[in-house]
Amino acid sequence: MATLVTGASGGVGSAIARELAERGDDVGVHYHTDERSARAVADEAREFGAEAAVVRADVRDPDAVEDAVATVDAELGGLSGVVNTAGIVDPARTPAIDDDRWERVVDTNLGGAFRVARAALPRLAPGGDLVNVSSVGGTEGTVDAAYAASKAGLHGLTRALAREYGTEGVQVNAVAPGPVETSMNDEIVAYLEEVEFRGHGDVDTHLPAYACPPAEVARTVAHVLDSEYMQGELVNLNGGMGFR
Repeated sequence: MATLVTGASGGVGSAIARELAERGDDVGVHYHTDERSARAVADEAREFGAEAAVVRADVRDPDAVEDAVATVDAELGGLSGVVNTAGIVDPARTPAIDDDRWERVVDTNLGGAFRVARAALPRLAPGGDLVNVSSVGGTEGTVDAAYAASKAGLHGLTRALAREYGTEGVQVNAVAPGPVETSMNDEIVAYLEEVEFRGHGDVDTHLPAYACPPAEVARTVAHVLDSEYMQGELVNLNGGMGFR
């Protein structure tokens, strides 16, 4: 049995795929544009003794998502888990967010997670897991309106699926990191500083480090996957941002 990790060519997704492979899980390595990185992640997984399947899909394309999930399921002998990591950010002030920008961000981050869940959940046998990787933006409203709305929607999706599939023995949860040490976060911070926009940096953190390493997110996701009693939960991993 295997775990499919979407967005596994990126900083957080690749760390999750490596962590799961090191723990002995076979992994489906999904990517959209960066095939080279995805294949490198798969090679690393194999070095840990895991099996790996590389699949490409735009998560906004329902047929491509169905094909990718089916391929991992067939090549790796079944799915035991899915981690939805694929996502984008395109920060802008609200007047600059036209319909195309809004739809691209929301349909990737929220619609994409829904499509992957729709394709994968019927394949997850009792005891399977679905983990959505969200963001502090979904609870604190940071970064920008489109991104924050997509992640807040992901929290609602997580709880709805947990109620729907919990009776079938599938656990559905979410992990919501704060800033993570990735190139995407560097771009966000640069933009926020440029426009003096209220973002992550203006929300207090109760840890000495502002951003956490991707490996910390990966360990948290692995813990959620290992849990036998967690259902419909949002696990915050944000250094105390928004802590009251």
